[in-house]
Amino acid sequence: MKPFEENNPTVEEEAADAFVHRLHGEWSATDQLALEARLERDSAYADAYRRVQESWGALDVHAESAEVMRYREEAIVCARRSNARRWLKPHTYARVGWRAVAAAVGISLLLGVAWQLSPYGYSPDRYHTGIGEQRVLNLEDHSRIVLDAATRLRVRFTPDARIVDLQEGQAQFFVAKDPARPFKVNAGGRTIIAVGTEFTVEYVDSQVHVAMMEGKVAVVPTAPDSASRAGAGEDIALIAGEELRVSRDGHSTVTPKADLEAATAWREGKVIMRGEALGAAVERMNRYSRLQIKIDDPALAEKHLSGVFETGDTQGFVSAIQRYLPVDADYEDSRTVKLRLK
Repeated sequence: MKPFEENNPTVEEEAADAFVHRLHGEWSATDQLALEARLERDSAYADAYRRVQESWGALDVHAESAEVMRYREEAIVCARRSNARRWLKPHTYARVGWRAVAAAVGISLLLGVAWQLSPYGYSPDRYHTGIGEQRVLNLEDHSRIVLDAATRLRVRFTPDARIVDLQEGQAQFFVAKDPARPFKVNAGGRTIIAVGTEFTVEYVDSQVHVAMMEGKVAVVPTAPDSASRAGAGEDIALIAGEELRVSRDGHSTVTPKADLEAATAWREGKVIMRGEALGAAVERMNRYSRLQIKIDDPALAEKHLSGVFETGDTQGFVSAIQRYLPVDADYEDSRTVKLRLK
């Protein structure tokens, strides 16, 4: 048997170890300050730590897949070997408990498979947030993007353009001025073109919503060829205080006085609904909580609702619905509540 050799851990292993200790170990205020300091100064470590967090969350979705089950078995074997080595060389693992070693090894193995199983994949220019999560991106051109929960996007910079592909969710954009390189946001067959301004874009359920806080933008069909542009709508100019909604069928509606409070309420942990269909309201609330609401009745989904709600407060939202609509709520399990008309 070859003697066990202690190797210097990789940045991914260090991030996994810190993540595990935070979950299962004795985590002190000093540990938290040290972690935050390193995340601030070490971008490679911060990126590795984020990937560990996101992969851990992805495991919940794929917990019963064959790939994850196989990797878990391998993790257990490796952890047992690590524990045996700890007894052979106590000084090697003196500072790390068996539980943390097992979990760290498990994360190291599961990291790759979870990332591959995730629909997002991983690339330096791709970003996403999970349920109830928000994130701020500071781009190399000094623009800033704030991602709302359950949002996916890709950022691409070329010599003549700054491009964001919003694949799902919503974000607020603070665009640094650069007339030589327009800032473009692609969403649902539309491209929002800005030079330097502030606006939000929501792309959910094949519908696009653009709300202007400052400056002006042009909204044009994304497809460059005339055949694709046919029927896709005309070019639209938006200025501060206006909003644009594009329906599933491509119909565009411009409102001169936008409801900017509702458009940015998510930044304050709120969801504001003004006569919104219950089905759409439920889809919005589900982005902020792991307790998911389900509606199987189309008639109930078309009921309308108004109010201000806390993001993540699914039970409070359901209680409000029951006060104003003849609805029963069936909490099927810890993650699902089903609504139906009485």
